[in-house]
Amino acid sequence: MIRQTVRSDNGDREGKWVALCIGLILLVSFVLLPYHQTKQPKSVLLSHQVSITDLAAEEIAMIAELRLAHEEIRNLYQDSQLSAAIGQWPQISELQEFWIAPFVKDKSWERKGRHQWALITDAIYQGVRTDDKGSMSVVLNSHSASPDIWLAMNDNVSLLDANTLRDFDEKHLIDNGWTQIVFNDSPNNNESHNH
Repeated sequence: MIRQTVRSDNGDREGKWVALCIGLILLVSFVLLPYHQTKQPKSVLLSHQVSITDLAAEEIAMIAELRLAHEEIRNLYQDSQLSAAIGQWPQISELQEFWIAPFVKDKSWERKGRHQWALITDAIYQGVRTDDKGSMSVVLNSHSASPDIWLAMNDNVSLLDANTLRDFDEKHLIDNGWTQIVFNDSPNNNESHNH
């Protein structure tokens, strides 16, 4: 009489091999992952530019509101082009009526520096800080599809004057000490302009 032990075929052995293969694949992927990353070239910012990552929380909050407001401003301008033959950039009073931050005078406006807003020329909005606390004075250029935002980073900045400024030129801002905000650490990205 021959005795033979027969193992039950419950898939236990195959399951161990599958788990071992999965573990091996994960281990190889984990080891090779750093070699598969692409490095973004870090561009050198120009002397009149600052990266958004280098700003304080107050400025970042103001810039976030301005980026949202930029979209609303562009939409209002495009709506005025459709309803009239000539497009009109929205006035500050119109932006306040639509409760578009940071133009509306609410608690957030008080906390951010009580900026006095003015439409300097077509698509150029300037907010001058009137309180010692809060975000710096700011200029929003809404001419292009992406916002162009400038901050008064120091005390020797000359403010824009609607009575004397006829044609907006970024060189005018640079010459008067304004600092351009650069998004994504790239001065030549879509949200900033070449000079």
